[in-house]
Amino acid sequence: MRARIAGVLLLAFAAGTKAEVPGLRGVDHVGLTVPNLAEAEAFFARVLGCKTLARNGPLSAPDDWLTRHVGVHARAQIREMVFMRCGNGANLELFEWSAPDQDRRQPRNSDFAGHHTAFYVDDIQAAAAWLRSNGVETYDGPFTTRDGDYARQWVLYLRTPWGAHLELVSYPDGMGYERNGPERLWDPRAAKP
Repeated sequence: MRARIAGVLLLAFAAGTKAEVPGLRGVDHVGLTVPNLAEAEAFFARVLGCKTLARNGPLSAPDDWLTRHVGVHARAQIREMVFMRCGNGANLELFEWSAPDQDRRQPRNSDFAGHHTAFYVDDIQAAAAWLRSNGVETYDGPFTTRDGDYARQWVLYLRTPWGAHLELVSYPDGMGYERNGPERLWDPRAAKP
């Protein structure tokens, strides 16, 4: 059934049919599963200034509801979950799951399903110095791209205490792609608090 739906969507795109979820407005939140919710919540609050606004759990189901609705093992359980507001932009939802078939390996950025969450900062050099002076593990950088669509964007990758990748970005003078036309990516600099 999934392959059939994917085939229909590919045909629709190929035929030039507009395929878009009706009423789509934008990214609401990014969900991350963490090994220890208290540790993760404290990290995002201390390092990025995120505020917890909603909390729920534990949640489980006596049948296969979780499998049918969110694609996890039927005996999986959400120990606890929180919604956090992190400045302007999408919210952050943190989960602490337990499941009989849970894979506890942290994917690298280059792995399938590898991922990172990026946060915009006004002054990436000051942010990098603050992170390092506060014991947060960062990779080399910040670095910038000089050519192409990402030109003038500054980047710094960091890792959470449990190994997840985060990114800080800054492009106070805009990005290279902006010379290609009037349409723009969503810009946190223009968002209202």
